Amino acid sequence: MDENLIIDTLRQSFEDDNLKRHILDVQWYRLNIDSGIHSTGFCFSASEVFYRLTGGNAIWQVRYLHDPTHWNNGTHYFLRRRANNDIIDLTSDQYTGRGIEIPYTIGKGRGLRNISNIARLLARLTGLGELN
Repeated sequence: MDENLIIDTLRQSFEDDNLKRHILDVQWYRLNIDSGIHSTGFCFSASEVFYRLTGGNAIWQVRYLHDPTHWNNGTHYFLRRRANNDIIDLTSDQYTGRGIEIPYTIGKGRGLRNISNIARLLARLTGLGELN
């Protein structure tokens, strides 16, 4: 599946309140609404959907940042392309929109073994299909 189509589809879905209510838990939903930044709370699920639809571990490394003084709940997920270290961060605007520079260089790798239920649901609700 085309990477740009997946990115556009996911980013557009962040604005759908019905989808937010299905994907985000109450705390993240409240942060999303209060901040006015639609991507808030979607970093893990969106990263996993993109990862699984575009080649998984062969292409991407799932990365996360943990700094409770600067990040909502202290954790943020993004992807780094193995071939050239390019970053795909589908929800970067939740930080850059508040003037926070994201220190990608301190991100740590994390594996994904099983498909999460929340990523399955996000892929299905956005029309991107089933995750395998």
